[in-house]
Amino acid sequence: MLIGVSAQYRTTGELIRGKIWGLLEPYVKALEAQGASVLVIPPQSEDRLPAILKKLDGLLLPGGVDLDPVHFGEEPMPENGEVSPERDELELYLARYAAHNGLPTLGICRGIQVMNVALGGSLYQDLPTQGFKAVQHYQKSEAGVLAHSLEQVGESPLSRLFEPRLRVNSYHHQGLKELAPGLREVALAPDGLVEAVVLEGHPFFLGVQWHPELLPQQWAIFRALIGAAQQHS
Repeated sequence: MLIGVSAQYRTTGELIRGKIWGLLEPYVKALEAQGASVLVIPPQSEDRLPAILKKLDGLLLPGGVDLDPVHFGEEPMPENGEVSPERDELELYLARYAAHNGLPTLGICRGIQVMNVALGGSLYQDLPTQGFKAVQHYQKSEAGVLAHSLEQVGESPLSRLFEPRLRVNSYHHQGLKELAPGLREVALAPDGLVEAVVLEGHPFFLGVQWHPELLPQQWAIFRALIGAAQQHS
């Protein structure tokens, strides 16, 4: 199975200015553990993307920097963080393509936010500033520590993998506000924040707000993506 993953980046040093596009290793390990091959997709002209996407069996939208609030009709708050216009343009296109063409897709952290915004939803730009102070959504502990609990609501790929109540890690300060048409919440944090969604009528369009790539005990999420990719192919 060939899974495309949108590229993350880091900025180079002072001598040669620019961005290095790539992918953090935990995503590769989690996908390879399920037997998948990984294709990293960097930003490029939109007219080049369909030829790539048609060769994929599935898609993963990973974590990263904040989305520019311009994409959901808001001005940036002072607490809004770094944005990447190139990455926004790429991933919003990928999410819409996947939604409209039935391509199995998993969104992680920023990825679930991209899914929501791509289909017409909006985000909280900064959870503590906008009233979410009861749960530590950006944990201070290392990645393997489970920060808070979730309650699953309704049937979804997650409900077939885990008990109704589970614990997750958490590294985000933004979150889903208004859900896009067609998206359905399937897991909630104790403060009511939406932590997982699916797209109604789609074979596999799952977004999660936490980082299962850092939790081998939750790699069944990646196995579910690969299973959907096998059926798609």
